[in-house]
Amino acid sequence: MAAVGTSGGTACPPSPVNPISWHASPSPLQLLLQRAAAIEEELAQGKEKPFTEVTYCHSGDAVAAGHQPLTFLRQVAAICAYPELLGAGCVPEDAKRQAAQVLRHLQGDSPGAYNLEYVTDTVAVKVARYLERRDGGTPSDPRCIVPCGGTAAAMVDVLTLVVDETAAVPTGVLVPVPGPPLLGGATGLAGAVAVPYPLAEERGWDVAGETVRRVLGQARERCHPKVLCVVNPGDPTGHVLSRQSMEDIVRLVAEENLLLLADEVFQDNVATSDRPFLSFKRVLWEMGAPFSSTVQLISFYSLSKGVGGGGFRAGFFELVNIEPSVLKCFYTWGFSVYPSILGQVMLEMAMEPPMPSDPSYPAYEEQRQGLLQDLAHNARLLQEVLGRAPGIHCHPLQGGARAFPRIQLPPRAQRQARELVLEPDVFFCHKLLEATGIVVAPGSEFGQMEGTHHVGVSLLPPATTLERVLLTLTRFHATFLRDFS
Repeated sequence: MAAVGTSGGTACPPSPVNPISWHASPSPLQLLLQRAAAIEEELAQGKEKPFTEVTYCHSGDAVAAGHQPLTFLRQVAAICAYPELLGAGCVPEDAKRQAAQVLRHLQGDSPGAYNLEYVTDTVAVKVARYLERRDGGTPSDPRCIVPCGGTAAAMVDVLTLVVDETAAVPTGVLVPVPGPPLLGGATGLAGAVAVPYPLAEERGWDVAGETVRRVLGQARERCHPKVLCVVNPGDPTGHVLSRQSMEDIVRLVAEENLLLLADEVFQDNVATSDRPFLSFKRVLWEMGAPFSSTVQLISFYSLSKGVGGGGFRAGFFELVNIEPSVLKCFYTWGFSVYPSILGQVMLEMAMEPPMPSDPSYPAYEEQRQGLLQDLAHNARLLQEVLGRAPGIHCHPLQGGARAFPRIQLPPRAQRQARELVLEPDVFFCHKLLEATGIVVAPGSEFGQMEGTHHVGVSLLPPATTLERVLLTLTRFHATFLRDFS
């Protein structure tokens, strides 16, 4: 495997864009959330404000926004944790049947054991079957699948394998800007250098090959780039890549001899049928030789980003065209992918959910489709409201759980922000919070091109809440423009 080396570390050099990176100090969003919590305390103590409550509209966490984890998954996990529930009348028979089958695969008939064989065999086989269905019959080998406890720690472990501490220059990992802060954080914790590449906002946040190649050329003067990270569906940008864009990315990594790391954790959250989700695994396979047999790919899936429930920490990653012996690294005590068994039980159930003939099927589909319908409705609502607002622009939303509208900020506001040692969008978000009680994420939390300003807005709150947030945001922005003109 050309991309894999030994572990090590180095610091991140400066970059021409505002990147996402790991810092020991609180991030701009964390500081904003701390202030929001303090405001809630002030309201509880009776302090007068222009609003009566704090409204959080920044997160990609569906459960925190009020969407409960799928009941069927929780029922099966609950029975496995407490088998006496097999006799409970409130639990559907198919949930009992599935739980009894899971318990037979667990050591000691209990999720309390480490159960590594259950994870690497039973769950991996179910995941492989799911991937073959998802990808139109593209083969999937269970031996190349690593179930994990969510993807955050797993990404650090994966990137650690490509870092060579004996090399004269540090290992580089290309991360998209804007993008999830997790990628920059994982890169730093793995001991590599984050090399931010800007997404093409004017092209709907597409990955522009000419831009990536330019960034690669500049990066090679200070590091050895080995990995290209791509987030699809995009977070916080809400875009879904076209097949043509994905094929161009595959050709790029083949030409540049890069490992392709595909963050596909929002794949179940697609808001429009105009741009369906395609996995890089499927596109790579359908491109045929030589790409299908040579391009190295690691793709990530997380149960957290749909309605599986992030707190249960369950996901997996699949290795394509990578030496199978590398898999052994992930099942040693030196790595952190050992997952929660109850989370893996839920993952197994999500891979083979209830069938139409099962009693749990109607409720399962209603809950699953409910989230997708809410996302699609809220995406249209956001476009409609923000589309009427001068000084705010947002590209059409296709997937994910957030929007990333660009906002105009007057020069006077930007100067005042710099005097306070704040990014202008952070300054705007604090002003918005103090005036309205609304929390949206500063664009600098995710990275953005120098001179541009954005906010991250969640699509997950109830439609009535989101509409109120959007209308308040647009009115506040108009006042902000006037006050700082």
